[in-house]
Amino acid sequence: MDRMSSLLIFSTVLLIHWKNPLTYAISYQPTVEIITGHSKVFTGETVKLKCIPPATPYKSTWTFAWYNGPQQLPHFSQTLVLSNIKTKDSGKYYCQGTRDTSVQDIPTIPSVPVEINVDGGWAVLDTPSQGVVGYPVNMTCRVRGNYPIHEVILYRNDVEVLEQEDPKFILKNLTLEDWGQYTCRASWNKNGHTHSVISAQVPVQVVEPLTKPTLFIVDDEEMRTLSKLKLICVLDYNIPEPAPPVLYYFYINNNRFGTPTTNNYHLIERIRGTFKCKAVVSQLGLTQWSEPKTF
Repeated sequence: MDRMSSLLIFSTVLLIHWKNPLTYAISYQPTVEIITGHSKVFTGETVKLKCIPPATPYKSTWTFAWYNGPQQLPHFSQTLVLSNIKTKDSGKYYCQGTRDTSVQDIPTIPSVPVEINVDGGWAVLDTPSQGVVGYPVNMTCRVRGNYPIHEVILYRNDVEVLEQEDPKFILKNLTLEDWGQYTCRASWNKNGHTHSVISAQVPVQVVEPLTKPTLFIVDDEEMRTLSKLKLICVLDYNIPEPAPPVLYYFYINNNRFGTPTTNNYHLIERIRGTFKCKAVVSQLGLTQWSEPKTF
């Protein structure tokens, strides 16, 4: 390629970027990490959050904005420190970054929120809000002041589940029956007396690793113009990362259409019939079928 052609291509790219300066940035999203503290904390403790900007192919200068729900906070550094935290500070915290470029400042989309719950009591149960059938979930019972606990009891829906000395619990091979409200009771000795405290209830839902899909048939103006139908197989895949891929199969009148694909949609000729889809994760032995749908 000669120098003139290279300059022409480079100028064209710059012109496209100038006319659509935000297009490249729309997909960028920062992440929020808890670098000090926990998602559930006692009043008076400190939580430190960090806004990690998305990777860019070149060195960038960033500024940051922080939010708790709809309210923007008066903090603009990459790190947000919530010291001597109070119950009113509970909420969903997220950040947004702005990248300084030679053309203009380009904002990211907001990060996924991190929820901080501030407890004024003496015990908290740290646990994920969701578990997956067949997988373990870790829970920790913490007490204010880090007293030397000698007994911890875990309850689900006010029924005892486990009793042990270690404040860290592992529930193995979850089932749907493990869905419920969890609390913990911790006990310790001090000055010849036994002290016992119980945490507030924490809801934990348990979901299937692969939910039953729902098949949608798209028959809008665009599809009619193309004389096509769009089949979309919608489901929830709840396996923690790294997770093996889901393969989607599409069927017309009980005959498989095309080859399996990792895309959850398929374009087909506009025909009448009964349609359904199947989702398979062969590495985990998971298979789910949708209900048939007639068009």
